[in-house]
Amino acid sequence: MPSSTSDSKDVSASAAIAILLAALAVYFCVLEATMRLVVPLLSAGAQRELQDNRAALALRPTTSQGSRTVLVIGNSLLLSGVVGPQLRHSLAPRYAVQLYPVENTRFLDWYFGLRRLFARGSRPAVVILCMNIRQLASNATAGEAFAHQMMQMSDLMQVQRLAGLDMMRTSDYFFANLSSWIGGRVYFRNGVLEKWVPHASMLVAHFNEVDPTPITANPAINGRALEHLRQIRELCRSRGASFIMLIPPARSRNDPAPTIAVAAAKEGIPVLVPYGPGEMPVEAFSDGLHLNPQGALLFTARVDQVLPSELSAALF
Repeated sequence: MPSSTSDSKDVSASAAIAILLAALAVYFCVLEATMRLVVPLLSAGAQRELQDNRAALALRPTTSQGSRTVLVIGNSLLLSGVVGPQLRHSLAPRYAVQLYPVENTRFLDWYFGLRRLFARGSRPAVVILCMNIRQLASNATAGEAFAHQMMQMSDLMQVQRLAGLDMMRTSDYFFANLSSWIGGRVYFRNGVLEKWVPHASMLVAHFNEVDPTPITANPAINGRALEHLRQIRELCRSRGASFIMLIPPARSRNDPAPTIAVAAAKEGIPVLVPYGPGEMPVEAFSDGLHLNPQGALLFTARVDQVLPSELSAALF
């Protein structure tokens, strides 16, 4: 018959395990609450993306004033390259424009990001994707931040296949989709940096003077870019939206954007290249890849000239 001393030890061990599990549960709840409540206040980027997401979800094909809605999605090239107020003003009142840039994103991020937006009720009349050809042709994603902010759990296996994820990386995406802490750590880090080193973005030009990875037209790049354009065009069509691709300026004169634009036009996919490769003045770039404020004004003005006719053709 077990002794009372043994019973006491068993009870003590069980109580200790229960207390430890409860403490871990409280710890993770605090982390989740911190990410959901504190980070949007700490990080200007996270707050902007949250507001843009809500605005994108509220879009319907036509506003109450009769304007057709246009959702412009992209990454830091959109954020630094298009002056939102200027574009909205130039297209109003015929079109109502909502910009939604998410930094470090590529094609797959936005393909699945659009699937999530559409599934949650977003219904713009037109979707415009703004990124360069390298990003359009890429099969990479923005990691845990993408998995939490832009991916539906039901798309995980498709993401695994298209992005070539191993099982370890797939499990990371699974938990990031569920957890604000795991999926939003990059925003926490960026928020701390924003407070610790104000105006750190002004230092970028001193670290990277030219685009380190210019690309040229080749069958592999062209093929992937065209296939991705077909996929996102069909996704938009399935939700009643028209699709337009917008290519930001590139410093390299050998950039394949014009070649891909011609090939896409043969399939009825509009690809706008407002500034040809190497046409934008060098001094308009902040780091060889992103535009500075002066460059953004130049690019937005050119977009203002070419976009209305494409929107009209897409909608009427």
